[in-house]
Parts: sequence; C-alpha cells; structure tokens
Amino acid sequence: MRSAYTIAALAFFLTSNVTGAAHPIWPRFAQGSVCRFAQSGEQWAGSCGTVFEGKPTFAMRRASGVMSGLWWRDRRPYQVWSGELREPDGRVRVFEVEIYDSGAGAIRTEYGWFPVVDFHVSGTMLQFRFDADHEVDANDVDREILARAALLISNETVWNRADDRSCPTSAKTWSIYCAVEQATMDVTGGIHHRRPAMELVRALVDERSVGRDYSHRLMDYNNDPRTQLSDVRTLFAQALERISAR
Repeated sequence: MRSAYTIAALAFFLTSNVTGAAHPIWPRFAQGSVCRFAQSGEQWAGSCGTVFEGKPTFAMRRASGVMSGLWWRDRRPYQVWSGELREPDGRVRVFEVEIYDSGAGAIRTEYGWFPVVDFHVSGTMLQFRFDADHEVDANDVDREILARAALLISNETVWNRADDRSCPTSAKTWSIYCAVEQATMDVTGGIHHRRPAMELVRALVDERSVGRDYSHRLMDYNNDPRTQLSDVRTLFAQALERISAR
C-alpha cells in the first residue's frame, strides 16, 4: 500500500512540474503534513500524521458543495469533500476540503483554514499536503464581511455588551463575534467561526488585550467595561487595513 501511495505522489509531482507552478494564491510550500486516504465504499479514511498537537484520524466523502460559505467570488471549487476528524481523546470535529486548479485549495477545520496542495486521486488512493502551521490569508470576500460587520454595530443601541457567543438570526443587536458571524452569513451564505475574517479580528484582539486574562477573546473583549464603541470601530477599521496591506 505504501508503494502505491509513493507512485501516485511521484506521478502527480512530475505532472504538476510539467504543467506549471502552483496557483499563485497557493504558493507551493516545501514541507507540510502529508495526508493519505484509502477508499472504502463512498468514504475515504486515513491520516495526516501529527497535526494539531495530535494524530487524529480523518474520514471524508465527496460533497455537492461547501456548506460553510463561499471562499472566493470569482472562482468555484471543482471538488468538495466533507468529513470528520477524530481526536485521540475521542472528540469529533467536522472539516471540509475544497480543491481548485492545479490540485490546490484549502482544508477548513475547527483549528483554522489551511492551504492544500498536490491533491491527487489515483484509483482507491487519495493524497494531498496541507500546511497546518500557516492559515490562509483573508481575501476580498473577508474584506466584505468585515465591512458589513462594522455597519452592523453602527451605534451604542445595536451593540450587545453582554455577549454569550449565542447569535440568533432574529437578533437586533450584535456583539463583535455575532456581527462577524452575521456578516459572514450575509456575504457568503454560510458560517465558519475560523474563517480568515474572524481569525484576523481575533489576532487584533490578542494584540490589544496583552496581559488581560480572557477565556474567550472576542466575547471577553466585547464585554470588558474598558472596551468602548470607538474601540469596536477601530478594531474593524484596523482589520480592513490589514487586508488591504497584504
């Protein structure tokens, strides 16, 4: 079985080098976790080795589309896979894989969205690599999301200062977290709490809250009496600036 994987990987590597470099959105990375799956009926199961501080097992199958919202406006994946990641302690987490041209794309997990390259299916064997150390960057759709979130919290009367990370669709007030979640649904048609837009806001809150003992960054920063509406405004403005600077 190992030799079959090796042959499939070598064949794909040679083909990709003949046909051209990886898509510029996904520059080819030298390392990365190698994921190998074997087919059993409609399901493919396997491992990506040591990732996310453990050795989870993966099981996935082809899907008709991405459920957690579009990634790009100007391109659509030609393959989508969805499945479950089982941690060594038994916890199960869902994930999605979307593949575009040149066998490149992303894997959406509860740890973040990570770039995928060298996706290849050969018979009953499937293989790809992903960089679990570097999340994908925010893009123009993420910019739309953050601009929309900023509009939702336009004044004090619509800012929910008592966030509990519950975001009802009928809400008339929003916390920072719920504004980004609602904006994500409005813009992309789906929700993923590790989308790059949300991750960028988290990173900025980390920068602003050094030394504060927050259990949940966005909720606690939102509910912190020291946080003012002006801070919320500059938070979204800074996030938009970060995307524009990339």
